[in-house]
Amino acid sequence: MKKQQGFTLIELMIVVAIIGVLSAIAIPAYKNYVAKSAVTSAMATAKALITNAELYAQNNTAATTTAEDIGGNEDMSSLGKITLNIESSAAASSAKSNITFTFAEKKAAAGVIQFAKASPIAPWVCENETDPFVDVEGCAAPTAP
Repeated sequence: MKKQQGFTLIELMIVVAIIGVLSAIAIPAYKNYVAKSAVTSAMATAKALITNAELYAQNNTAATTTAEDIGGNEDMSSLGKITLNIESSAAASSAKSNITFTFAEKKAAAGVIQFAKASPIAPWVCENETDPFVDVEGCAAPTAP
C-alpha cells in the first residue's frame, strides 16, 4: 500500500473555507468589541471629572471652560479631547454645565459622549452620540427632538 505524502486539494479547500467563514464572523465582532471598549473608556474619562466639577461649582463664583481648573486636562485620553463648561452653584437656575468627550479622527469610535446637567441642582445625565452607536450602560442615546 502506498503511503500518503500530503493533503489533497479538497482537504486544503475545506480548511480555507472554514477559515474564511470564521474570519467573516470574528472580524466584525472584534471591531464591535474594540468600539465598545473605546466608548467605555471615553465615558470613564469624562465621568472621572464630575466630582471635581461639582466641587469647583460649589467653591467658585465664576464659570470655567478650562479642564485644568477642575484637575483635568483636555488631552487626558489618547482617544480624544475633553471640553467643558462648568457653571457655579450660585448661577441662575437655568445655568447648564457639561463635560464633553469628543473622539479624535481614525479611532475605533467617532462622535461624542457628553455629561450634562440642566441646572446647578439637577443630576448629571449622560448622552451617547457615538458612531457606530455603542450601547453602554448608564449612557443613553440622545432623544429625538
